[in-house]
Amino acid sequence: MKNILSVLIFSIFFLSAYAQDNTKPTYEATGTFLGKTQPLRDLPVVNVAEREHNSSRAKIIRNRLRAPRKVNENALPLHGDNTAQLEFGRIFTLAPEENFDGTNVNEAGATPPDPTGAVGPNHYVHAANVVIKIFDKQGNVLSGPSPLSSIWQNGVNNGDPIVLYDQLADRWFLSQFNIATNGLLIAISETPDPTGAYFTWEFPLDSFPDYPHYTVWNNAYYLTANKGGQNTYALDREALINGDANPQIVGFTLPGIQPNPNTVFSPEPANLLGTTIGPNTPGYIVYLQDDGWGGAITTDHLKIWEINLDWNDTSNSTISGTPLELNTQPFEATFAPFGTGDVNQPGTNQKIDMIGGVISYMTNYREFGTHNSMIVTFNVDVNGNDRSGVRWFELRNDDATPWSIFQEGTYAPNDGLSRFMGSAAIDAQGNIGLAFNIAGDFLPAGIRYTGRFSGDPLGQMTVAETVIQNGMGVQTNTNRFGDYSHLTMDVDNFTFWHTAEYFASNNLWTTKVASFRLSSGFENDIGISNIITPNDGVLSANETVQVTFRNYGTVPQSNFNIELRVEGNLVATEVFSGTIAENSTADFTFAQQIDLSNEGQTYEISATTTLGTDQFILNDEYTKNVTHLFGNDVGVTSIDSPTTGEGLGSEVVSVTVRNFGANAQSDIDVSYSINGQPAVTETIPNTINPGEEFTFNFTQEGDFSQLGDYTIFATTVNSDQNNSNNSSQVTISNDGCSPLSDCSFGDGITKFQLGTIDNETSCSNNGFGDFTDLNTTIQTDTTIDVTVASGFDGQHFSVFIDFNDNFVFEENELVITDVPIPVADTDVMSSFTIADDPGLAGTHLLRVRASWVQSDPTSADACVDFTFGETEDYTVTVETSLSLEETEFNNSDFSIYPIDDDNYEVSFNGRANFGDLRVEVYNTLGQLIARREMTQQGNDYSVVFNTEDQASGVYLVKLFGTNNLSTVKKFIIK
Repeated sequence: MKNILSVLIFSIFFLSAYAQDNTKPTYEATGTFLGKTQPLRDLPVVNVAEREHNSSRAKIIRNRLRAPRKVNENALPLHGDNTAQLEFGRIFTLAPEENFDGTNVNEAGATPPDPTGAVGPNHYVHAANVVIKIFDKQGNVLSGPSPLSSIWQNGVNNGDPIVLYDQLADRWFLSQFNIATNGLLIAISETPDPTGAYFTWEFPLDSFPDYPHYTVWNNAYYLTANKGGQNTYALDREALINGDANPQIVGFTLPGIQPNPNTVFSPEPANLLGTTIGPNTPGYIVYLQDDGWGGAITTDHLKIWEINLDWNDTSNSTISGTPLELNTQPFEATFAPFGTGDVNQPGTNQKIDMIGGVISYMTNYREFGTHNSMIVTFNVDVNGNDRSGVRWFELRNDDATPWSIFQEGTYAPNDGLSRFMGSAAIDAQGNIGLAFNIAGDFLPAGIRYTGRFSGDPLGQMTVAETVIQNGMGVQTNTNRFGDYSHLTMDVDNFTFWHTAEYFASNNLWTTKVASFRLSSGFENDIGISNIITPNDGVLSANETVQVTFRNYGTVPQSNFNIELRVEGNLVATEVFSGTIAENSTADFTFAQQIDLSNEGQTYEISATTTLGTDQFILNDEYTKNVTHLFGNDVGVTSIDSPTTGEGLGSEVVSVTVRNFGANAQSDIDVSYSINGQPAVTETIPNTINPGEEFTFNFTQEGDFSQLGDYTIFATTVNSDQNNSNNSSQVTISNDGCSPLSDCSFGDGITKFQLGTIDNETSCSNNGFGDFTDLNTTIQTDTTIDVTVASGFDGQHFSVFIDFNDNFVFEENELVITDVPIPVADTDVMSSFTIADDPGLAGTHLLRVRASWVQSDPTSADACVDFTFGETEDYTVTVETSLSLEETEFNNSDFSIYPIDDDNYEVSFNGRANFGDLRVEVYNTLGQLIARREMTQQGNDYSVVFNTEDQASGVYLVKLFGTNNLSTVKKFIIK
């Protein structure tokens, strides 16, 4: 019997605006004490071999949500994020201090992992769906991996874990949800030792608390959840720490909220960093509002609510009746419909989800002497075509002024890759660390980080992007990824600890735990942090260089040299004679000017501090490339859509155009052509300023309906001063589909009978069986029986016939839909009838698919990868009741045979004159590799084609005639 380890339920709902005086709690209850655990160090350890055998059946938590990408198509920005930071940071910092694997799918048994973890004085506690491990701070395992179910006496192992370290109390907080009771399961350590015993409770709610995110505050543990009604809660922190039997919970509905209609509804509570917080500081809840969601949202903004708690009389607790609204720079926080995948991976058509429209976990808050800061991050689409960057904010307030946006930016270096699933925090010096996942067409999903120092140019991540872990595989069995990452701060208030997912090999997710610092901690550490001028533009022979340098150290510095180089050549060494305090910046202008007068040239300029006692020299130098721009220079930098996929048809062609020049440009003519065909030229009406990019969608769509490769060439047509960067080219494919699935436990098909086909099979490789060499003849206008059996209970099957032979299964080619197979190893019969239509005659591909109902609610999708199931392809020849000689080809008269090693002859011995005939040759991906007209001699037809450039393998030859007649045969190139 199957056990679903974790089920993630996403609900889409809309909340009406509440009256401004609706500020009271809408839910009040107490938790149920479940008892005290044994020490976690004594919990049973996961038997990885047993889990791989028994539990991996439910390891993929499916989600088939299909929601609109963008309700308001006129929402800003129309063509990506024009404020994105396209350049990498250039300040080098210390390498990651600790870097070790956390857990993996074989230990945990569920996908996605939902990685979470927190750091304390001596430990790092880590959890994922549905396992917990405890490490020392050097990565040595002290406890686990143990099932989360072993912590709560009810044995629940449902998932969405969260781990927190409560620095104010020196205690550890663990949680997951309980699907059966709509409950929250909470555990608090009895002592500061996370490997010891825990007090445990359950808090049943009125509906399922999906995607719960918790934070630590001085008077409560706050949480939000993806649910209707009450979606924001506060738990009585003091009662939980004391192990009270009936701790209170208070729930609120967020007034004035509009949830994200595209994916998960996930506002975030503020999480306290450090131990300093005013006793009357309210709790804060933050949520983004995207005007692309439509409804009452007219501008992109953030909403902030304040919560004030009274644990003596919880009915006196309140939440802001009207939230504070902070208008932001325009952003697009939605991607492809959730559950379809957003970001490409190399070598596979399977995309992975980035989860748009949520505040990333977690929103971190820190108090400084003059202000309070709150760090907010979420994914945004930076090019209008699902390339993701991380939009980040530092919000500030103080005792006299409300929250405002101190700075915001979108970190999205222009390398074609997506950065997503970010998490950020701010250290005690005001430096911000941002860690994230990264992936794209040529890079498997990995983990990196960047950051910025207090005082750096606002809105910029200035720290050089640093690798935590490169991806070593891809995921082909599901789009699910994440669903969040988690960055926390060490008790030293300077070290960032991050956990996230990567693939250690194909389909093997693994979590990584890494720590890094921005502040070096050295006494003597000086370095250049920015070159302020010159910048790209029309430049001269006498340009002034101004730089910013930072004292990263802990003591003041004075009287040190700064060197200036152009193209690697030293042009000046000058002295800074003042004094710069610790953790501060200063500007310096060189007396020596430099010659940048060569039009079109890019110059490398670098400045370097040369403090003799410097203890960390990697951040001494800062390099900047500066271009003497042409006045007029525009070009296509990328072709963003369409991309390689299955079932392409009439598709929008989307390109990114960049203004490389010094002058603003408008009315730019841009064109595209497909496979050398006549170009389509249209005009971009918008003005593109120097250095900006604009994503343009052509009105006239391109035809990509035939299977095979397409080369798209796009270029700007306007004459300008530099033609070398005008154009871009890409090759994409319209592929046939060979879906993957896991049938190793008996799921899928063990018997298939149709006509003369009687095939008993075992699990096919990757869940896809090619039996197209088995052919049977079926008649139109006749009941056709099909028998299917499976090796596992609770399956269902569907059957498709590709009547139009385009290797794409349209809706009208589905002949049997989701017939149940309730019991394993039991024959189930179904039937279908084909209309007596001459156009359906011929030899066609038949596909049968079976899947486990609990993991894949429908089998009637011809191409989607199943979690558990199987796909098998066969060949059928359809005969109509009309005359064969008048209406169809006889497949037995169609033959293919080799002439020599490289040449094959295709012949058709017709029984009548069929007029003009042609053949097309396809590989098993459905890609067209040859097309030939046949030579006719009487009623006999033939053609020779060369296979010298084709790899060994199976190929299909399709014979076409008039009146939609066709037939297909398979042959093998050895």
